[in-house]
Amino acid sequence: MKTDEKSTTKSTIKSATTLFWGIVLMLLSTIFLALMNALLKYLTMLGYSSMENVFFRAFFMVLTLYSIILFFPALSRISPRIKKPELQAKQKGGFSSLLMRGLFGGVAVSIAYYNFATIPLGIATAFLQSTPIFVVFLSFFTRNKPSVFALIATIVGFIGVLLVANPEASEIPLFNALIGIIGAIFAAIAFLTIPTLKRFYTSEAVVLWYGIMMCIVGIIGMCVSIDKMGGFIFPSIFAWILFILTGVVGTIGQWLMTKSYMFASPNVVAPVAYMRIVWSVFLGVLLGDSFPNLLPSIGIALILLSGALIGLNAIKKDSTTKQ
Repeated sequence: MKTDEKSTTKSTIKSATTLFWGIVLMLLSTIFLALMNALLKYLTMLGYSSMENVFFRAFFMVLTLYSIILFFPALSRISPRIKKPELQAKQKGGFSSLLMRGLFGGVAVSIAYYNFATIPLGIATAFLQSTPIFVVFLSFFTRNKPSVFALIATIVGFIGVLLVANPEASEIPLFNALIGIIGAIFAAIAFLTIPTLKRFYTSEAVVLWYGIMMCIVGIIGMCVSIDKMGGFIFPSIFAWILFILTGVVGTIGQWLMTKSYMFASPNVVAPVAYMRIVWSVFLGVLLGDSFPNLLPSIGIALILLSGALIGLNAIKKDSTTKQ
């Protein structure tokens, strides 16, 4: 009995530790990704298209990863705890899911970047961060069916999305609202592939292929003749610095987010990503955006509440299952 109790205690502690790190990593990722979004919005204010932003962000993301590998011997001398990124597959299989993750994620990011360029940063981020709501909806088609409580919390969040997407209240074009929701659905599909991918690839490999697919999507997107979406302007020295910063900051944020999903269930850590809305509203105002009106603000609050409820329910369900 004592052996069983010790084993149960160790399992509970390990589970709690894993959950803790999953939440912490996701929280840190929101800060880096919100900062990256602000840099991208500033670049569009300088005249660079959203798809050019997609390409350069992805290009420098891939370059950052390979630079870490190249300078790994020097980094390991500074700190032996730094592990060399492993880009090889752990086992055969999963490559189609890896490509699907990159494609759907790349399209979702492209839509988000266009919204960053054309509507307030906080509103655009609210659309992107409604992804966990659609993750729960899409979970109905997987083995992990959401509970009634999670469904109610999701409906609350969806009402928030509708308030944010209301063109009259948010003072945004209907086109931006529609593609914002579509982008969130695409991002949800991409996120649902991560639990499967962790059996085949490391988080570094997932981020690498995500960056490669984003580069491809960015190149194709620059050929589209839509104002602020397509087109290419050769960057100035200052813009090169900003593009490099977006790549580095985005890589750190993307890696932290991917690592977070590998530590804990998407239903648990995804709601923490809602904090990205808070940072984005603040940074957007600093860049000249107006503060969201009453109804969009209520919508953002409902989205945040929904995320908290979904996360608490998932944590409770996880702890109950392991008792």
